[in-house]
Amino acid sequence: GGGGSVANAATLACLIPCAIDQDPYFRLTRDIAHKLVPRHHPLQGKPALIHSKFFPPLQGAQGKMSSSDANSAIFLTDTPEDIERKIKTHAFSGGRDTKKLQEELGADLDVDVSYQWLRFFLEDDDELARIGREYGSGSGEFWSTGAVKAKLVQVLKELVAEHQERRSKVTEEVVRKWMTERCIVTSA
Repeated sequence: GGGGSVANAATLACLIPCAIDQDPYFRLTRDIAHKLVPRHHPLQGKPALIHSKFFPPLQGAQGKMSSSDANSAIFLTDTPEDIERKIKTHAFSGGRDTKKLQEELGADLDVDVSYQWLRFFLEDDDELARIGREYGSGSGEFWSTGAVKAKLVQVLKELVAEHQERRSKVTEEVVRKWMTERCIVTSA
């Protein structure tokens, strides 16, 4: 045992984060779940979910992130050199083929992986808006794919380094403590 009483699973509510491609399964579940739980269940047995945006693989929307393709994603174990190489070499660009076209038309932000990833990882909303304006118009400091990729490389290197530093401090004792079975529901 892990200490404390275990709450009645039949009355626990559950919030499930998922991507929109899973929606048909949750709709089906919502249609039948009420038949499987007691009447006093807080959600009448229906799962509650949060739809999240797809996180595109480096190759763009047509690709797929996979642990079997080391160049499809940035892994939390990647070195700074791996991060830079993967972004510069494999991140799908929404930039135009020539400088002239880029300056005239700007980048297609909807397909540009570096810009899409910055939407997830760049903390400064004002800076993200500026990058989007400049890259999308082909003007300013972030007019080019190279400048946007360089910004993403900087952001990811910092994020991954912070994670790796924290991970290096995780001991077997910490893992054992977190993996111990225990009641996580507090009484109201």
